[in-house]
Amino acid sequence: MKRNKLVLLILAFSLLLSGCVSNRGLLSDLGVGGGSRQPNIVMILTDDQDLLLDSMDYMPQVDALLAKRGTTFSNFFVSLPLCCPARAMVLRGEYSHNNGILTNLWPTGGFAKAYTSGFEYNTIATALHDAGYRTALIGKYLNGYPNSDNLTYIPPGWDEWWAPITDSAYGSYDYKVNHNGVIEEYGSAPEDYITDVISDQGMAFIRQTTTVSPTQPFFMALNFYAPHSPARPAPRHKDLFPDVQAPRRPSFNEEDVSDKPPFMQTAPPLTEEQIQEMDTLYRRRLQSLQAVDEAVATLVQTLEETGQLDNTYIFFLSDNGFHMGEHRMLSGKGMPYEEDIHLPLVVRGPGVRKNAVRDDLATMIDMAPTFAAIAGAQMTNSVDGRSLLPLLGIRWPGLDWRNSLLLEHYTAPSSEENKSMSESLEPPDPGDLQQETLAIQLPDYAGIRTTQYKYIQRLGAARELYDLIEDPYELNNLWSSADPQFQAELTALLESYQRCVGATCRAIEAQPAPKFRLIAAP
Repeated sequence: MKRNKLVLLILAFSLLLSGCVSNRGLLSDLGVGGGSRQPNIVMILTDDQDLLLDSMDYMPQVDALLAKRGTTFSNFFVSLPLCCPARAMVLRGEYSHNNGILTNLWPTGGFAKAYTSGFEYNTIATALHDAGYRTALIGKYLNGYPNSDNLTYIPPGWDEWWAPITDSAYGSYDYKVNHNGVIEEYGSAPEDYITDVISDQGMAFIRQTTTVSPTQPFFMALNFYAPHSPARPAPRHKDLFPDVQAPRRPSFNEEDVSDKPPFMQTAPPLTEEQIQEMDTLYRRRLQSLQAVDEAVATLVQTLEETGQLDNTYIFFLSDNGFHMGEHRMLSGKGMPYEEDIHLPLVVRGPGVRKNAVRDDLATMIDMAPTFAAIAGAQMTNSVDGRSLLPLLGIRWPGLDWRNSLLLEHYTAPSSEENKSMSESLEPPDPGDLQQETLAIQLPDYAGIRTTQYKYIQRLGAARELYDLIEDPYELNNLWSSADPQFQAELTALLESYQRCVGATCRAIEAQPAPKFRLIAAP
């Protein structure tokens, strides 16, 4: 009986954190928001931006205007580090195994899967729209958008829509856009540079909304393409950082990969030519982010000029991370290692602690319930994540939080059609070409991440276990040295995660993580 009561308490508390119940009282109790007008919400989402390879060090406006004026999450993760699944998590607050968007490509993912499955009828956009918000998506949507037979399609819940309909948008010029149902074309002039255009469109939305509907709150997703390959910088930034190299972390071009999965053991050491190409891409990525950094300054200035800054929450994050040479892997994403799953997240807004850092485990599925909590909106799907509001305020004592989170990955069906489709949707990363050259497939994996360790279970017999405190670069796979009982507990916990839905996911997270135990020195 006592155990049943405990489970019920955990589930009830999880519902509160998830944003699935009324959050206006919670918002008030935390000392954030307030007043008769609901707070505005702006999400700045970059594409493939790393955290651990120092890109944030090259964004002074983000640091000065967001980090020093808000809270930075040092343990923010994405459970599936791939563009479309990550963006689906933002929209629905669900793990990929629950929202059904597993890859970038049909039939297991991409925009086509979201469209045909009805995914778009229950998102943070529809929830906020129903709660009285004016909503806008400006920039990149789900991979593969739109369907070729309906180029002016606008998903439910969005009042303002500006989204490219051609893959040339990744190259920053010569792209077409669906702007509120009208196709617009952009050329190759400096003023057509896509990061600047996205910024301009966003500021126009704010000014129009505050002029036409001054009492209506707004939500804006400002979805930049930078620094995704080919990472083309604005002309004004193309000569910056001439001597900068990709970081040489201890895992860079790792000397011994014999403890890694078999498919990784086939990768030869990186050549000097490959390393030089990586350095060039790294500089381009930093250069391309400078326009995003400037856009952040423009956003804050626009909010201040329109009288909205003090009533607006700003979230800065990326959809997934990026590796560059770690464990001999050429530049890319989709791996379970820290470079790919560990992301930036900075939050500024009313009541948010300034120049603060939180080390609590947070993840991409928390974004939708957090936005819903701020707005007092109701998500109509089974949200897996939880609101981050209790971590942002200063009046929430004794908070219990998650002790672990799920990692998962799914390989897109292999076919010539899908290969052609993938290349047409976005430029391949060097890591994609490396896998093709080595004739290897990235095996599906699932895993668990805690503040101390990471467990990775791949298709077949490959298992990995890393002590992230003693071995933050994931050089030493300790699975063979793990206590058998610890191994069994990890396997059981992962099986529970893979079946969880909604409140049961949060209940599993609330359990103490299995204690890290080895039977012998590695």
